[in-house]
Amino acid sequence: MLTGQQFQNEWNEPYYVLFEDFTHVKFHQRPLREVVELQGATFDGIRHVEGWVPQRLVTATGPNPLPR
Repeated sequence: MLTGQQFQNEWNEPYYVLFEDFTHVKFHQRPLREVVELQGATFDGIRHVEGWVPQRLVTATGPNPLPR
């Protein structure tokens, strides 16, 4: 079930599913290349970030998981 929609700009307004651990999955209506080109830029591929480490989840209760 979709749980929300982000209103980023007129070309990109993805829907998303939010999970209990605050992770989410976005579903875009247009491909990334199309959005980039609609904004007047040139799409020359995707580059992955080297050495990226995900951030720790920190909530109002601290870095501990939320109680179930």
